[in-house]
Amino acid sequence: MEMSPPPADEFVATTLGTPAVARDALAVRSRSLGNSAALDQWRGLALVLVLISHGFYFTGRVHGVGRIGVNLFFFISGILVFRSLSKPAPTTPWERSRQFLKRRLLRLYPALATYVLAIIPIVFLLQHRPGLPPESDWSHFFAHMPFAFAYLMNYVLGPSSIGHLWSVSCEMQFYLLAPLIFFLAAYSRHRNLIWGALLLILMGAGLWQPLFGQESSKYHFEFAVWPMMLGFFCEYHKTWIEGVSRRYAPILVRISLALVAASLVLMLFGGSLKKLVIASGVFVFVPCFLSYLSGQSIPGIAGRGLGWIGERTYSIYLWQQPLTLCGYLPTLLHPAGAVAAIFVGGLWFHFFEQPFLSSNRKQWLTGCPVVH
Repeated sequence: MEMSPPPADEFVATTLGTPAVARDALAVRSRSLGNSAALDQWRGLALVLVLISHGFYFTGRVHGVGRIGVNLFFFISGILVFRSLSKPAPTTPWERSRQFLKRRLLRLYPALATYVLAIIPIVFLLQHRPGLPPESDWSHFFAHMPFAFAYLMNYVLGPSSIGHLWSVSCEMQFYLLAPLIFFLAAYSRHRNLIWGALLLILMGAGLWQPLFGQESSKYHFEFAVWPMMLGFFCEYHKTWIEGVSRRYAPILVRISLALVAASLVLMLFGGSLKKLVIASGVFVFVPCFLSYLSGQSIPGIAGRGLGWIGERTYSIYLWQQPLTLCGYLPTLLHPAGAVAAIFVGGLWFHFFEQPFLSSNRKQWLTGCPVVH
């Protein structure tokens, strides 16, 4: 089957236009507005992989699994970015871009800023604890605080208490560019060429860095953000992917999960296979996207648990670092710290994320019907 996206006028009408027909077409093309249960669960799984990586880092047998989790989270974020920008709205591209960025900042910045402020006394009181990683002292933390607040930690990795904000910085940098990327091609008949070329460039950079780049550059935006662009592009071609994959979805899911499982087995042999583990971890995108397309979510307690974590991923991610890799807890307590981060992050979410959620998202969390 040949890839055939909608004609330019139809695409613009659907994503930018005001006619009711266009809105109805979008409703058919994108059945699930807001965050689906499936994506929440996969986002929860991504965080679990990070918690395993950081909680058991001292064993030397989990290298690479954390980056798989971050890449999966980036991929899901790319899906949601395109879905958010492509929702019909009777406004100009400039206004929609402004609203998109405003929603992202209101959603993410309060939790980030309050985390950085809340960690200050912990850093100050524990800076001389024996066995802390290098540059854990107060002076280094204070010098890097402005970069944390400005979403630039991926270029100036600082003390471990805020060093993990590199991924948050990459995500926000993509959010800043996403409206430009979207509207640059929205009115063009060459959308596949524009978005496809950008995807290939970013994926090429992501492949080049571990082979030829410096270790310190692996968190830079240009090398790390390719999964977000991949999710963006997959969401754009969601209808085509769904049609092509429907017949083969079960076998694709099984093969992909088997490859990911094999990479996790390789991980147990030590850090020398880290790059191979991370590379093979991209196959997790396949079952994630196919379950999202089909609307299939994991049932039972496991599914509810992953969904709950997925809804609170951001705040949990903020707090897992002080309870694991920072060294504030004894090494053998890092697994318990990873578990504790789920509850601390859940509390942080309640106070510093939930008040700033959209009304639709709040209704989703409370189990009320979402009215559009």
